[in-house]
Amino acid sequence: MKKMVKVLGSMLVLLMLAIPGNSAFAHGDDCKCGVTYLQGAERNKAVANTLKLAEFSKVKKDLGKEGYKFAGANQVMVVTMPFDGEIFTIVAVPFVHKNGDAKYAGFTNGKFSGFQGPME
Repeated sequence: MKKMVKVLGSMLVLLMLAIPGNSAFAHGDDCKCGVTYLQGAERNKAVANTLKLAEFSKVKKDLGKEGYKFAGANQVMVVTMPFDGEIFTIVAVPFVHKNGDAKYAGFTNGKFSGFQGPME
């Protein structure tokens, strides 16, 4: 289960980076992808809960040592995605390096699920 969550989180973060714009909204209600971008109070609650995690603090500290800074809560993307009868909430938290590179830390249902972006 843990490995599946990491794989799902990584896939979703990759999709969010690779697809230009917000394709779920572009397709309107006809999108059969199952991914829902959260906005408003739901999004804010998911972001706040993620930023309170000890795992987030550790990721932020570790990336800070590598020259990355947290881009801010307003840049965080949150989606829900059904899979195998469960609904996963996936939060992509951006960190920007002083040279302009960006890494996204993925958190799936409150657990750190890996990075997307330039790897060192």
